[in-house]
Amino acid sequence: MYGHIINTYKAVNSGCWVGEAVVRGPPTRERPFDMPIYEDIAHDLLEAIHRGEYPVGGLIPTELELAARYDVSRQTVRAAMRRLTELGAVSRRKGSGTRVETREPPQQSFQQTLGSLGDLVALAAATERDIRSIETVVMDRKAARRFGCQPGSRWLRVAYVRASTKPKTPPLAWVDCYVEESYADAVSNIRKDRRLVCDMIADSYGVIASEVHQTVAATVVPNEFAKALGAEAESPALEVIRRYLDSNGRLFEISESIHPAGRYVVTSVLKRVGNAGAASRRATRSFGKTKSRA
Repeated sequence: MYGHIINTYKAVNSGCWVGEAVVRGPPTRERPFDMPIYEDIAHDLLEAIHRGEYPVGGLIPTELELAARYDVSRQTVRAAMRRLTELGAVSRRKGSGTRVETREPPQQSFQQTLGSLGDLVALAAATERDIRSIETVVMDRKAARRFGCQPGSRWLRVAYVRASTKPKTPPLAWVDCYVEESYADAVSNIRKDRRLVCDMIADSYGVIASEVHQTVAATVVPNEFAKALGAEAESPALEVIRRYLDSNGRLFEISESIHPAGRYVVTSVLKRVGNAGAASRRATRSFGKTKSRA
């Protein structure tokens, strides 16, 4: 199931990228990246549940007990408990503790937390491309409106299946990646090169992605992709479109991904900007004046 995206894709003047999230594959002791502490705790508890150390219907230790056992804060333990709840392994009820719901391991899928382009780099390292076709296409009016590019513009389309490097893990997505024709040479070695396409372009032409605009929508798995994705045709899916812009706002790369249900989850963090209380008072005063004039 279970991935998370935090959308903060904007460059700052220093050249750094906002956000400090990371991208992970399914939790394993052989994982290629260091996990946050709460993920390690959640993984350890999942293993204990699977071994039967905590039986279905029984309770796992309290937050205080777990904090002492792992020598961490209660906040870290709470984060681990939220993770187990998201995975469906446990349920939590105030005053009743944390109850085990199943011994079955969660579906092997991909967990993703994106706060920067650096996280997409980690995604590329943890997965691989199964290239299906490479061809030049001309954007018609419908496609141009869909992707925000010019009608009649020419793009190199690379179609591939994004797959985890872990065995027995279903494919993450079908991806159609479009590279503006003048940069097509940058991806000539894409069958062997696992880097991000935008990094290939940057290395070849010095064009840097300053912003990535992302759109997520509900869709279904197209018939022509179903077999490659190991999913039922017309079953629910997520569509993710990313548009890569340079420092001048010029679009030079587009990617469209189809993720079957249960293999990708998008989470956005919304933050209030400014003085909310003052804004509320201003709105109230404005409403009062309008009402008195009416």
